[in-house]
Amino acid sequence: MAIVRASMGVDIGHSMIKVVQVDKSGAGWKLTKVGTAPTPPDVLRDGNVTNPEELGAAIKQAMKDGHIHGGHAVIAAAGGATFVRTVPFPKMSPNMLRDSVKFEAGRYIPGSIEESYVEAEIVGPLSDTQMHVLLASAPRDLVAGRIAACKEAGLHVDIVDLETFAAYRTLVETDPSRKPGDESYMFLNIGGSSTSVTVIDKGVFVMNRTMPVGGNTLTEALKQAFKLETVDAEAGKTVLDMRELLSGTVVENPPLKVMASQVDDLVREVRRSLNYLQTQNQQAEGAPSVEVKEIILTGGGAKLKGLDGYLSSKLGLQVNALGVFDNTNIINAGGTEGSGLDLTIAAGLAIRGQLKAA
Repeated sequence: MAIVRASMGVDIGHSMIKVVQVDKSGAGWKLTKVGTAPTPPDVLRDGNVTNPEELGAAIKQAMKDGHIHGGHAVIAAAGGATFVRTVPFPKMSPNMLRDSVKFEAGRYIPGSIEESYVEAEIVGPLSDTQMHVLLASAPRDLVAGRIAACKEAGLHVDIVDLETFAAYRTLVETDPSRKPGDESYMFLNIGGSSTSVTVIDKGVFVMNRTMPVGGNTLTEALKQAFKLETVDAEAGKTVLDMRELLSGTVVENPPLKVMASQVDDLVREVRRSLNYLQTQNQQAEGAPSVEVKEIILTGGGAKLKGLDGYLSSKLGLQVNALGVFDNTNIINAGGTEGSGLDLTIAAGLAIRGQLKAA
């Protein structure tokens, strides 16, 4: 019987680096170790690594913090330059798709095809002459910088995934209570400097975009409004509850009002994404309508108290803040507190490593 080693996922965020280790456990997984470290200032710019040596040292520190040992990891490409979407292709075999993907993908993928890693997978038929293909791409320089940083930390990168796939894997694909083929979701992964918006309709990725609003945006707003140090603004943010603004009475809480003005920017962008989605559906003759019934919040920025209730009220949709341990197939065996909102991507990457090894 083959022995499946523990798998390590490394999530390189603009604010924090998270490293997790998972072990296979029956039909699910055990998250056994977690290590974190602050991301050094200015080592990431638009997802690109500017200083692999310094970032590598921080990854090494996160591993030390979590008592994590091992030489293999799964990482994710991230940033506005990454691309994931299901698009129409002429009907062809998988072998023909591999040969022609760069020619067909050029119509959709931003930037140079020659300077990007491009992957394609047939999702299913679209018509007599066309098929649905899941396209994913990331700039080669962006990927190379992250691999170089991991090498500095003594790690060999087995797989480079996309953050979107990792979050979906953790919260939907591996959750036995979910029905990915029957349900439509919008994911809001709220990181330090940005929020990624992804819509998955019955297992098909139909939208992915990045918005320049994240947890640090709220911290900076409080710092500027009340002349605070970063540590004080972060501490103040943790005690505010967005649900107070939904009470129907006038709330005399200046910090909360500052936060609301920033969160409302996020609300407007989400509405814009939903409207764009409906416009695209109307333009695609015969295409079934995509009706998002649930918005899933995850990421460190989703820890803001009452954010899910506030967004639900503003958008008129069900909104749930979900972390790793809201998936009953993932056991908290590392003593981590909370639901693991900020570990969603790292766990999804580690699970990807286990799936490859199985």
